[in-house]
Amino acid sequence: ERTGEIDAFAWRSETYRRIEAITGTPLISYVAKTSNIASGASVAIDDSDLVGFGDLVQTTPGDSVDVLIISNGGSAEATERIVNLIRSKFRKVRFFLPANAYSAATLMCFSGDSAVMDSLATLGPIDPQINGIPTRAILRAFEHVKQLLSTEGPQSLPAYLPLINKYDLHLLEICRSAEQLSEELAGLWLSQYMFKCSRDDKRVTQIVEYFGSYDIHKSHARSIDYGTAYKLGLDVHRTEEFDGLSDLVRSLRLQYELWFDKTPFIKLFENARGIHWGRQAPTMQPLNQPIVPG
Repeated sequence: ERTGEIDAFAWRSETYRRIEAITGTPLISYVAKTSNIASGASVAIDDSDLVGFGDLVQTTPGDSVDVLIISNGGSAEATERIVNLIRSKFRKVRFFLPANAYSAATLMCFSGDSAVMDSLATLGPIDPQINGIPTRAILRAFEHVKQLLSTEGPQSLPAYLPLINKYDLHLLEICRSAEQLSEELAGLWLSQYMFKCSRDDKRVTQIVEYFGSYDIHKSHARSIDYGTAYKLGLDVHRTEEFDGLSDLVRSLRLQYELWFDKTPFIKLFENARGIHWGRQAPTMQPLNQPIVPG
């Protein structure tokens, strides 16, 4: 993997080592492409990411780790497996956020003891979606129709049949279960790892309610910045609190952007200890292996 005459992986590896020299903690990176994504490209957090995370966890020494993540989100179920994998090895976990950490990536950050956010970093709402549609919007549509029918009577049913027929009724239960899972994981990880308190602690319930509320955010892509996260009580810090860290984290972000722009890869798993995985839809393999047509 080279960009011009620059060995991009060696450049990033040196950046990882410089960051570790400042923090005193091993760094692993999970980065997905977040813009200009080709149709059909699988950039979401999913079960196949366990392969890359497994390599990163197994090759990282000690019981503390920094996890740098850039992602627009993905599967809550896959995120749970990844968190369990990381937490089975490391007693202390801190997340570094250079840019997007939306949706399931925000959920993952809740499993950290703390998070460090750069100036362009953002968390996002954790309300689930089904096929790109917020579950709360689906449930609200059914609730609205139910209310109208109770007010207007059954004679108005034909007017609403197109909406009702658009979804199977079991979808309502799927939506409710998805919302419950997201809130359950957020509450569990915040109480167990970040706050080390009971699940019904006011700090936990307030954060879960805020991040999980479609009514508050009105868009799953709504940005939640450092200031908001700090005011809510999350254990978040700025990169500027660490001498020399901001420039290195921003350099990494730009290196990732250049890498995705110049190569066909859409995901990256890396550390400074020789792990260097990339995903190119629809397969994943080490970047130093040639891609052989089937």
